[in-house]
Amino acid sequence: MKLYLSSEGFGKHLSRLQHMVGEDKRVLFVDNAKDYNSPEEREAHVLEKQKEFEQTGFDFFELDLRNYFGSPATLKPLVEAAPFVWVSGGNTFILRRAFEYSGFGTLLQNALKSTDMVYGGSSAGSIIMTKTLRGTEKGDDPYLIPSGYNDEIIWDGLGLVYPQLVPHYQSQWWSNEAQAMVDYFEHNDLKYETLRDGEVYIVDGDKEEKLT
Repeated sequence: MKLYLSSEGFGKHLSRLQHMVGEDKRVLFVDNAKDYNSPEEREAHVLEKQKEFEQTGFDFFELDLRNYFGSPATLKPLVEAAPFVWVSGGNTFILRRAFEYSGFGTLLQNALKSTDMVYGGSSAGSIIMTKTLRGTEKGDDPYLIPSGYNDEIIWDGLGLVYPQLVPHYQSQWWSNEAQAMVDYFEHNDLKYETLRDGEVYIVDGDKEEKLT
């Protein structure tokens, strides 16, 4: 299994990500954690990210999971053929709903365990790979419901990373929320790793490490 989990953007270890991905630079980019934005804001963010990926040598394809709500069988061949998936940040609870409604979460779990797919994520895209989203409500609103979503809160993460991840730790704009997550995990005896912006948590086969 290959995971590159960042606090913000690519972080400071882009060369490591490029090495993990290898020669096939196609990336499926998922931005559904931003589905609370207006269509214009969301499109602008996707275009900004497309520019970033293409400037670093990747072939960018957006995957909007809303197009596959209720149709996991249609999504399955796209996921199974993807060498690299990147899931951007935003609201973790909205993202988790999108994973569930489209079947993307289960498809990812299967592909990451059985193929050479690389998964990259930042912020919410990193948190969602942990065992539970409990504690994340200290920073993300679980009751923010975009059009096309229902109000059920899904608390389970994908469970592919053991420590809970706390992005934006001691950052300029999310430090209070990150500290509240840390306090929750310590109070509930949950193992966690903090990630300052620039840092990444990597799973590469049997090896797990935090790069600062």
